[in-house]
Order: sequence, then structure tokens, then C-alpha cells
Amino acid sequence: MAQTKKLPKIHLLLPLLWMAVIFILSQQPASISSGQSGVFVEQLHHIAPSVDQQLLTFLVRKSAHIFAYFVLGILTFNALWRVDLSKFKFNHPAMLSIIVCALYAASDEFHQLFIIGRSGEIRDIIIDSCAAMVGVFIISIFVRILQKSKK
Repeated sequence: MAQTKKLPKIHLLLPLLWMAVIFILSQQPASISSGQSGVFVEQLHHIAPSVDQQLLTFLVRKSAHIFAYFVLGILTFNALWRVDLSKFKFNHPAMLSIIVCALYAASDEFHQLFIIGRSGEIRDIIIDSCAAMVGVFIISIFVRILQKSKK
């Protein structure tokens, strides 16, 4: 019984922890961030040497955005879906999740304006928001299937 009471708190904590991971990664100067993505780019360049290295760098960096916000969308929906939102005027967990993720993406890009060698990009906010939306969409379908199978 004690586990059931703690479970929702864990689900609320997970998106916050993931946001902290995103924040820490965004806090890194461009030289460190480029070095991290450079490892993947080198490996991919060995696999596909004919592909332009700048293109690979772009794809790796945007894939990191997509992954991070896809996961954030899933974690945020999972947390909000479990909370009683009926007291609130706007109480749709999927829409709230997308809004939370989009606002976090915007704040993350704003934060990067103050990091050496980094820049905030509108394009990244759009990529991040779309990735979160896909994550929310997939988990909301999964939740509906689970709910129907329990009936």
C-alpha cells in the first residue's frame, strides 16, 4: 500500500529530473558540447564516409534535441495523466504536457543565449516542441489502449 502512495510522486519527479539533465547539457560551453557530439559524428563518418561531416554534425545535434524532448514529452504526460486535474479550468494532460515542454524548450534556448559559444534558436524550439508532441501522442495512444484493455 505504501508503494502506491509513493508512485505518483516518482512520476512527478521524473520529468523534473529529465529537465535537470537537459539544463545541465545546455549549460555546457560550445566546445564541450561540440566534443560530445563530435564522438558520434566521427563514428558515423567511418560508417558513411561519403556523407558531409557538417551534415552529420547537424543531424547528430538535432537528433539529440529530438531524443531529449521526445522523452520529456512522455515523462511529462505520464506525470500529468496521473494527477487529478479536474480542479483546473484547463485540465487536458496531453495539451498541458505539450505546453509545458514547449515552454521548457523556449526557456532552454533562452538559457543558451548566456552560455559561451552557444545560441538560442527558434528552429530548436520548434524541433523540441514537435519531438515532445510526438512523445505525448505515442504515450497517450498507449494509455488509451491500456485503458480499453482493462475494461
